[in-house]
Amino acid sequence: MKESTVRKISLAFGAVYLLIGLLGFIPGVTVPSQRPDAVPGEGLLLGIFAVNVIHNLAHLALGAVLVWAGTLAAHPLAVNRFMAVVFLVLFVGSFIAPIVEGVNLNPADSLLHLASALLTGYLGFQRPRALSAG
Repeated sequence: MKESTVRKISLAFGAVYLLIGLLGFIPGVTVPSQRPDAVPGEGLLLGIFAVNVIHNLAHLALGAVLVWAGTLAAHPLAVNRFMAVVFLVLFVGSFIAPIVEGVNLNPADSLLHLASALLTGYLGFQRPRALSAG
């Protein structure tokens, strides 16, 4: 895979995470949580993905890193490898403690984090000789 392809996919994936982070703050797109112990700002994005303010900020940060990998990073493969580890830790962590330091997670989030780990891992662990600058 060419480095330019890795960058394009990273940029697109980062844009998706930025969008997810922004949508999490929009009432109507995020359904308020019905749990009795829910905190303000906690809900379900599109009625599926558990979110809260911290979770939305995390999506914005992850999206920004992926956009950076797609545009400015000197080593997009290394950034994607790092992101794969981050997403894998989030996936495994969601089974250990569904609410980690206030980050609201549910099974749909876990699957999204696993898919994200697989995609960024695929991008990040390309064989260097298979890459070209074009």
